[in-house]
Amino acid sequence: MDDSTVQVNPDPFETIESLARTVAHLALQLTISQIQLRAMGSAIEEAGVVANDAVGRATAKIARGNAGRFLRENLGPELTEMIDVSDLERQIVAYLSTGQ
Repeated sequence: MDDSTVQVNPDPFETIESLARTVAHLALQLTISQIQLRAMGSAIEEAGVVANDAVGRATAKIARGNAGRFLRENLGPELTEMIDVSDLERQIVAYLSTGQ
């Protein structure tokens, strides 16, 4: 391989934007897991057993009431300003409310 090839330096703003999107999607995944675990705990406490429909309903309810807050906490203030958190929140609620 010829070492004399020209390497293009990436635009630092594109790199930062790409990194921010990656972190935002990781925060989205974390937030979904957080909501699901909280819902499972709520359903276990309320029903005394784990029932899929109870967990699903609790998950959807928690997502509708708390997804944005959990997502903002997981992103932190700097990334929250850079990311369309409202769109991610809508995606979380839609995903976790499917079939509810």
